[in-house]
Amino acid sequence: MGSSQQFSLRWNNYLKHITCAFDTLRTDEDLVDVTLSCEGKRIRAHKMLLSACSTYFRDLFK
Repeated sequence: MGSSQQFSLRWNNYLKHITCAFDTLRTDEDLVDVTLSCEGKRIRAHKMLLSACSTYFRDLFK
């Protein structure tokens, strides 16, 4: 039988990286999958991010 190994990974700048990555997705409008419209204005957005921040949107998109 093979031996079992365990690994522990650490990503010291994860928060900065993920924040920057999401900001780039937002500003470049990459992978947007929903458009919000109100009073003649339209905003393209990501369902996953809206759902993560709002139970209203989470329930709406289910």
